[in-house]
Amino acid sequence: MSKKDFCKLLLKALVYGIAILSLIIGVNYAVDAASVIRPQHTQMAKLSLAGNIVAVPENYNERVYQMCIVNNFGEIPETVVIGSSRGMFIGEEVTGYNNIYNNCVSGACLEDYYALLGLYYDKFHVLPKRVIIETSPWVFYAGNPEGRWREDSRYYDSACSFFERVNGEELIENSNTDAENPYISLSYFRYNIAQWKEQGYKLLKEDARISIDVTEAADYPDGTRRYQASSENESKDRLNKVLSTSGACTYQNSNDMMEIDPEKSFGYENLIDYLQNNGTEVIIYMSPFSVTQCKYSFDDNLNPGFLLAYDYIINFARNRNLEVHGGYDAREFDLSDIRFMDFMHLDRTGTNFVWNYK
Repeated sequence: MSKKDFCKLLLKALVYGIAILSLIIGVNYAVDAASVIRPQHTQMAKLSLAGNIVAVPENYNERVYQMCIVNNFGEIPETVVIGSSRGMFIGEEVTGYNNIYNNCVSGACLEDYYALLGLYYDKFHVLPKRVIIETSPWVFYAGNPEGRWREDSRYYDSACSFFERVNGEELIENSNTDAENPYISLSYFRYNIAQWKEQGYKLLKEDARISIDVTEAADYPDGTRRYQASSENESKDRLNKVLSTSGACTYQNSNDMMEIDPEKSFGYENLIDYLQNNGTEVIIYMSPFSVTQCKYSFDDNLNPGFLLAYDYIINFARNRNLEVHGGYDAREFDLSDIRFMDFMHLDRTGTNFVWNYK
């Protein structure tokens, strides 16, 4: 092949590559089925903050929604709950606190803690009077792959800026996180195409509506969650699902967690110290795993990191004089698997029981 022909071939390949990349970017931006590029939950947030139970739409993005919630608050709540879906029932009904909002997001990692509190600080330049932190064991795992906190630029910036304010140094990202740039993500492109085929122009409209169907998933005005009836309500099918659990808990690769990561504990402790030093009361909540899961995780020691995390939290809380609710072993609270929605999510009744357990 001559040099001229090679250059022509290279030019064609370059043009083709640019065209493909442009198509991916265009589709991902225009469709954005998971709302990670253009926040689309403003109306949903306004409905919720007006005291309504709001249905969870198809393209619900929890982290984007929390940004819209904080942005539409007129004043900062007295009590804020941060953490993962394992803390999504912690609200007014469970705690008895009146002016409370639950900002938990699925799979929350340490960076989510910083992002959520950073959103409040950026908006109000003060911190809540009380912060409840749902803390799951994998928060302290160096290999935690959670990367959804990086998908939205504003949410990401909130995490980074508040981390630097608290720790006096830049946030070093975990190389194990699996988040992709949503603009150029091929997997997101495929997802958007599939959603477009299924929903069409409905994707371009914000699906914000008050929930009148008690069997559908919804968010309450205090930020707590109502799950679909099959998960929310006690049933034989739900119990059988919990009982079918076998082996180690592999969520967030936590079966590979063998120690408390020094960098994770550094960020966790500094965050709590910063809150306390600025007059914020801090409460730690640990949600139990199902009885069946505990047999594998604790009795068979298939998740050694769970006990390490529990002991670490108890000792740290004692040193900082922190209030602690809950624990990871359901058997400590005389719970049965009937109170669980799955192997790691306690139901509403069970959460109320554990929070108020004496």
